Amino acid sequence: MAGLQQTNSEKILLSWVRQSTRNYPQVDVINFTSSWSDGLAFNALLHSHRPDLFDWSAVASQQSPVQRLDHAFNIARKHLGIEKLLDPE
Repeated sequence: MAGLQQTNSEKILLSWVRQSTRNYPQVDVINFTSSWSDGLAFNALLHSHRPDLFDWSAVASQQSPVQRLDHAFNIARKHLGIEKLLDPE
């Protein structure tokens, strides 16, 4: 039963992320692994809720995946109080 609940929770969270990032054509979140590797999904999720924090087009078009991930982690820490638990590398 615990495995079923986790699966349902993951589906709900994935649905919320997809809904939050639907207006970002470069972003297609289909899972919690490879969909996040280029940094676009994380930045789009942040930007969808706080568009005042950064210029989406600058992040989406001009930075490498590692730079985009680093950008998202820094924005999350500085403005939202979310600690960086992973290394973009």
